[in-house]
Amino acid sequence: MKKKNQSDDLQMVVLKTSNNNYEIDLIKSLLEENEIPYILKERGIGGYMKIISGSSLFGTDILVEKSSFERAKAIIYELDLNQ
Repeated sequence: MKKKNQSDDLQMVVLKTSNNNYEIDLIKSLLEENEIPYILKERGIGGYMKIISGSSLFGTDILVEKSSFERAKAIIYELDLNQ
C-alpha cells in the first residue's frame, strides 16, 4: 500500500497572469502578508526573457492552492488592478 503524501493533495490554480513586474510584486506582497502560499510560473520562454531583459512579454502566472483561491481572489480584487 502506497503511503499518501501530503503533497499529493495540493492543487494549484492560476490566480492571475500578468506581465507587469510592479503588479506581480504587489500581489506577491499581499499574498505573503496574508500568509497565502504561491508559486510564480513563467509562460513560454518568459523566464529566459526576464533574465536577459528584466521583463517578459509572455507573462507570469501567479498560482495559489485551490483551497486558498477564493480568499486570494478577494484580496487582489480589492486592488482593482484593471483601472
